[in-house]
Amino acid sequence: MELTFPTQLDRVKAGVLAQTETLHQVAAIYADALERGGLVHVYANGHSRLAVEEMVIRMGALTGFHALLTTGLVTFTDVVGVNGIRVNQEVERVEGLGEVMLNEYDIGPHDAMLVISATGTTAAAVDMALAFNRRYPHHPLIALCSLEQARDARPKHSSGQNLYHVIQAAERGVLLDNCMPLGDLSVTVEGQTDTYQICPLSSIGALTIVQSLNELTIRELDRRGVKHHVLRNMHLNDTVDSYELWVRDQRQRYAKALNHPQAVPPENKY
Repeated sequence: MELTFPTQLDRVKAGVLAQTETLHQVAAIYADALERGGLVHVYANGHSRLAVEEMVIRMGALTGFHALLTTGLVTFTDVVGVNGIRVNQEVERVEGLGEVMLNEYDIGPHDAMLVISATGTTAAAVDMALAFNRRYPHHPLIALCSLEQARDARPKHSSGQNLYHVIQAAERGVLLDNCMPLGDLSVTVEGQTDTYQICPLSSIGALTIVQSLNELTIRELDRRGVKHHVLRNMHLNDTVDSYELWVRDQRQRYAKALNHPQAVPPENKY
């Protein structure tokens, strides 16, 4: 019985390496924010929450990444019922939530925003990107999604835009491709009972991009002579002091998201 999925990882590897120049550009944006005590705010819905968790609270994570995850858009592991997938998908179609979520936070002068969506077409993700760009048009706005699907698929948002279009219009917009095939599923099994399409690549691609940026960002900060807090393995005996310093730096940065002394007022707020 043949196993083919591991060979699909070559697609991710090649796709990520092809974006090296763009990855360096984003790493410099991250380093600018972190060096100045700012935040990179990270939004996702659906399964894309995995990439946010990888950035925010993971061994090897850098301080300064702030998750914007709301329960109704990321919690659907009950599968059915009031916290099931159909409820989550319905919430994903509600427009205006991006504006409401941003109302909860102060955006600092050196902050950046990252919006993650597998397809780049989900109305909720587009809504967040539109709201941020409308309110803070001079701040960096980064999208991590499928370039092909976000560019070519029919928009679901009433604006007629996918993430690709929002990024194209943004003053400081950058798009990173998660390297997934169209439709995400990478393996087709021609079985005797049916033809099955399985093995999505979007999460693997997104996580590879996230960790590539972690590497490039810490290299950039070090090149600038900036020492930064990185969460080491918490299960080893020599990491207690590092862990406490990492948490304290996160606490100080997150406090600014709730009450920033130099908060940037939204330019265009609904």
